[in-house]
Amino acid sequence: MTDKLTLGGIYKTNWDNSTARIIGLDDVEVFYDGYWPHDNSWTFSGNFKRKCYFYRTSRQAFEEKSVQQHILPLTTEEKQAFRPDLPMRLGRSKLISWNDFKVSNLTELPGNDFLKQRLEADKIVLLPYGIKGGLKKGTIVTADNGSYFDCEELIWKAKRIQESANNETSKGIGIYRIGFEIRLPSFYIGQYIDSAGIMTE
Repeated sequence: MTDKLTLGGIYKTNWDNSTARIIGLDDVEVFYDGYWPHDNSWTFSGNFKRKCYFYRTSRQAFEEKSVQQHILPLTTEEKQAFRPDLPMRLGRSKLISWNDFKVSNLTELPGNDFLKQRLEADKIVLLPYGIKGGLKKGTIVTADNGSYFDCEELIWKAKRIQESANNETSKGIGIYRIGFEIRLPSFYIGQYIDSAGIMTE
């Protein structure tokens, strides 16, 4: 079952009888593109200058409700836009909340293994969520070393952005891949459970 899904694989889905192409996946979640037969186009591929938020579902749901038709490997341009090599989520913790950090150094937290994650990109877009839950305009952030973000650096940058958009205390923290804009990977600032409800723990 776990060997069924392939990056670039094209599948017929039975939740709406559409055609989907996998553009990112891990053990938990799948990002996919949608095919439009009336003009032989895809929602995201070829629209690299737009702001795009990926279609997503759980890996289990995709495995159970789709059949592979063939494989169309990602092109170089698609790999640059979709960045399937990047983590789909990072910096998740129940122990702290946006607007309520009780430590000045995140390494003081027990169970801080989540800080070992790294984001191999020099720039990304971070989108905070507002008081009513909707996403706000994104902010471009740049890695301090000009090459990659370590997780602690990214969390502190996200904290400043989130606090400026919403003064409510969150239920934990998390940073989640959402798509791309202006040819940069985009991530939304969220809580410990993702907004799509794919993560249960």
